Amino acid sequence: MKIIDIDRLKILDSHIYYIKEYEGSAVLIDNFMKICRSDIKFSIEYKPVGENEIKVSFFQDQSKLDKLLPKLKEKIAKLDQDGVLSNLHKNK
Repeated sequence: MKIIDIDRLKILDSHIYYIKEYEGSAVLIDNFMKICRSDIKFSIEYKPVGENEIKVSFFQDQSKLDKLLPKLKEKIAKLDQDGVLSNLHKNK
């Protein structure tokens, strides 16, 4: 499976100002060129020193999708770097 995109992003309320939580949908394509979706929940912890920590959890069967976690985290980091996630907070 490969990750095409992450969409349907939604902000979740977080009581800790340096941790942002989101829900979304990962658009995936399998080896047979079938497109499917997997609902995800992820958080980004913004640390004062070092890299931000991204945690991802799946709402569906996680065993098949564990291999995608590194690429999924890269995609989320790119969304954050490009300002897509911060724009969600402006529209809230």
